[in-house]
Amino acid sequence: MENKKCACPHCAARKKEEKASEEFSLAVLVSLVPMLVFTLFGQVGLF
Repeated sequence: MENKKCACPHCAARKKEEKASEEFSLAVLVSLVPMLVFTLFGQVGLF
């Protein structure tokens, strides 16, 4: 399937919003990893 790039303002705005959403999701994931690790290790008895 061909991957065509659209140059219209609507597609450019949507791409920008998707990138911002992806960055926010990654930031939330990275910020939750320490809490999950401490919780897991605490339940296992390592902390």
